[in-house]
Amino acid sequence: MSSPLRLLAASLALLGLTLSGCKKESCLGNDEGCRVVSPCEKLSYSCEASSGSMLEVRTLTPTDKRVGSHDPVAGPETVPGGLNALGARGDILLGNDRAVAVIAGLGNTNLLDPNGGSLLDLSARGKNNDGLNQVLQVVGILPGDAAHYTSMKIIDERPARVAVQFNGTLDGKPEFPIHTIYEMRPCEPGIRVRTEVLNTAVDPQLWALADGFYWSGREALPFTPAEGSGYQHPSFSLLSIGNAFKKFPYLTAAMASDPASSYAHVACGEADLLEGFQSDQISSSGLARTVVQPRDYLVFERFLAVSERGDVAAAADLALEARQKLRGEKYVTLSGVVTRNGAPVSTSGREVSVLVSEGELTTAQANRVPWTQVTPDGEGRFQARVPAGRDYVVELHAFGRKVADRQLDNVNADTDLGTLAVSSHSKLTVNVVDWVSNAGLDAEIFLVPVDDTTLKGTEGSLHGRFGTCAPWLGPPPGPSPACNRFLVRNGTATVDVPAGRFYLYAFKGPFWTIDRKTVSFGIEPTTTVEFALYKLAIQPLNTVGADLHVHGAASFDSSIPEYDRVLSFSATDLDVIVSTDHDVIYDYAETVRSLGLQNKMSAVVGLETTGHILWMKRPGATVPLVVGHYNFWPLEYDPTKPRNGAPPDELVEPGELFDRVKESAPSALRDQLLVQLNHPWSDAEFGRDLGYPRALALDTTKNLPANDDGTSAGMYVRTPKGGFANNGQHAQEVMNGTQNDMLLPYRAFWFYTLNQGQFAAGTANSDSHSLTDNTVGVPRNIVYTSTRPGTSFNTAEFNKALKAGESFGTNGPVIEATVEAPGVIRRFGFTPFAPAADAQLRLRVSAAPWVPVEEVRIVVNGNVVKALSGTDLFHPEDPLNLNNVELKLVRYNGSLALSELLSGVSGDAWVVVEAGARLPLAADFGGPDGKPDGIPDTSDNNGDGKVDRADIAEGSSYGPLRTPAPPTSEASPQFHFSQVVTGGYPMSFTNPFILDRNGNGRFDAPGVAAK
Repeated sequence: MSSPLRLLAASLALLGLTLSGCKKESCLGNDEGCRVVSPCEKLSYSCEASSGSMLEVRTLTPTDKRVGSHDPVAGPETVPGGLNALGARGDILLGNDRAVAVIAGLGNTNLLDPNGGSLLDLSARGKNNDGLNQVLQVVGILPGDAAHYTSMKIIDERPARVAVQFNGTLDGKPEFPIHTIYEMRPCEPGIRVRTEVLNTAVDPQLWALADGFYWSGREALPFTPAEGSGYQHPSFSLLSIGNAFKKFPYLTAAMASDPASSYAHVACGEADLLEGFQSDQISSSGLARTVVQPRDYLVFERFLAVSERGDVAAAADLALEARQKLRGEKYVTLSGVVTRNGAPVSTSGREVSVLVSEGELTTAQANRVPWTQVTPDGEGRFQARVPAGRDYVVELHAFGRKVADRQLDNVNADTDLGTLAVSSHSKLTVNVVDWVSNAGLDAEIFLVPVDDTTLKGTEGSLHGRFGTCAPWLGPPPGPSPACNRFLVRNGTATVDVPAGRFYLYAFKGPFWTIDRKTVSFGIEPTTTVEFALYKLAIQPLNTVGADLHVHGAASFDSSIPEYDRVLSFSATDLDVIVSTDHDVIYDYAETVRSLGLQNKMSAVVGLETTGHILWMKRPGATVPLVVGHYNFWPLEYDPTKPRNGAPPDELVEPGELFDRVKESAPSALRDQLLVQLNHPWSDAEFGRDLGYPRALALDTTKNLPANDDGTSAGMYVRTPKGGFANNGQHAQEVMNGTQNDMLLPYRAFWFYTLNQGQFAAGTANSDSHSLTDNTVGVPRNIVYTSTRPGTSFNTAEFNKALKAGESFGTNGPVIEATVEAPGVIRRFGFTPFAPAADAQLRLRVSAAPWVPVEEVRIVVNGNVVKALSGTDLFHPEDPLNLNNVELKLVRYNGSLALSELLSGVSGDAWVVVEAGARLPLAADFGGPDGKPDGIPDTSDNNGDGKVDRADIAEGSSYGPLRTPAPPTSEASPQFHFSQVVTGGYPMSFTNPFILDRNGNGRFDAPGVAAK
């Protein structure tokens, strides 16, 4: 049937459904002005009658302020806060005596929600502990499967209930009406929800009506009581997702950060069990997959509860209570005390956990049903509910490892487990001081196992999630301690550590010495270790060190508390930090001031736009795409506005997005705006592209067209709305992340754009989301500018220097480079100049003694024309010894004739200097479009010293691209570097010198033919 006829048939079916009069209950007839019936008829809670007086429902206004939002305009804070709190003007607040929810108002788009109506925030009353990114109604995972609401109605029936109803259709599909009501009643620890979706089309539809929970990694972890599940969920792709669906009685999710929170999702309508799939990125929890015939419908009722603790048990207890009320299912309570050395565990308990699974000790893990996980309180006590009448295995975990287990048979009554004992540990105190002044320093400490015995004996995880660490001191995404490291404030910190022999490294960024001590733990109950660090005079004068890509808890994929985030900036001695949280503007200035850092550090207000809704088509492709990620600064932070003032960023090409962000900024900031293209060639995540060039599958073996010629390259250069072009960014990342695993593709793409005559400053940023994924400030940008960090920092001057290419990127090596001739000295940057015939490239390369420099490379038009290595460079011995440390810094100091470097190069040219490790071997065997594209994609994966098709993974046409494994021997020059720059290798690069060799006053780009 043709599309017009199909639409006509659907319209007639919708009319017939409305007029038939056979399905008038609730909104199942899609009547104008219909009201969805109250959800969860069988669910009932009781409490004091006065609780009804705490019901509230209202639309938030500009005077409403979130708790902890640091609103620059003073006023009472009337909206709950939390790590993920987003509630803003136009949103709807519902509350009772136990919980407060915020639902996105119409037009307030957030993340995957196309037009409002999704649940944004859910906090325990008075706890300001929102840990949800978003919960939205979906019938599948494809574009158009989410609800697009177009009207809403607030329902105020106090003291009995308050509610808000949203009406609309599936996104872009008017033949599928959908209605959702959110409701709160007194006494209840959460919110009731009912969704109705109708099929008025002429064809049957396969739907899985569900709530989509957007976790996005490093946040709350989903936990389901199903065989082999709990925290463990099968990996899947968009093509294999059907195999990941499971049934379960409830879904919980726990946020292991501060403030803590956990959530329970329980079906409360006709459905007994929920069905869906889980991952640390996204969960689907709802009805079973159903074929819905024309003129039929689905109804999904559920209860979503919130707790003030960060373990599964806090939420699972609420889920089991609800199921007892709904289904009559009996539960029992297990309790006990965790002790160490005979005394109750007295820590916060972050490193101790109890997991309870249905089964026997002889039952394989894959066949057990995990029901709950509980963290002991500050006195070592724990309690958790589980279904009655079953056998259970209780596991005690400490420092991320199982240390004991116990079987309970046929548990029909509340049971006291008595004492569970964990092994002894040590309390470690560190003192870190400046070697010269003896003043206490903010710093970071890394623990590294000395031997395989300690490595194997201390490797742990958060019940198999967030990767493994040795030792495991706390959940990697959360506050310090995290994974194998912790922060030091004003020179001192104390943490609990497991038994074993470790190297302890004290680190304060790439321009300080590091200190290392070897310590054995487990013998003495307390250990104190002293460290001294020395600041090295290697950062050039009149520069600032800046990280232009940093995330904190405001991002949907970060749960590091703001205190820890800002302290980590100081711990690596950064001068400038740009806050670039995903899809929300944020400002760290208040926390910078609270830590007393405002005179030495500047926090710039920024944003990272992040495409979520698939929509864009590139020529020749059928799968919809998004435009990737971009950073913008400076912007204005206003927490009363949706997204803290960030404009909507979905369904627009990059150029229009740039225009939109610029227009959203105050007029005084618009001319300062800097746009940065992030991780341009990164792999997609969950079907969403992270970099626009890769989304377009650009072929960098061909020159870009001058304008839109109907190709992917034409899309890249076109100007969609008459303002910015799609490739109008001022900067683009060359180094992203501490591991630096995508340097070769990003570098190749930057070189390609320089050869096209497009001057976007190359940048080096951490893209840090926690203490462990990337170390903030590693790498960083060294920017030549007249402004200084602190209260008088001038963002306009800073951005002007960046736009002019007056910076270099580094994770350790420092490159000072100039082109010199008698009476003339030129530093790198985007201003073309005609070099004298006798011009010299003057180089000085320095680094901390622990940062090896194996090679200095001169790159002309994308080709390495000279490499200095071996005896050309100075290689310091004993990199940890502070004696005569200033004599160990300079690795190369000399001049090279520019004419020799340009030998064989005709026409204008650009020159970039690099220093650090030798680059890993790599080759180009393919690309997103299935053929070689000029971008490295495959490394020497079998270690035979060459890259060929034997290195390609089975079943693939190219790849993978891997960084070399970190050295395990202290004899390696990179050993110490790799302990504190985890997974990375030394690298630095300058922005280009632009050589107008023919003297016509402009740069005539060489194009790809120059390669």
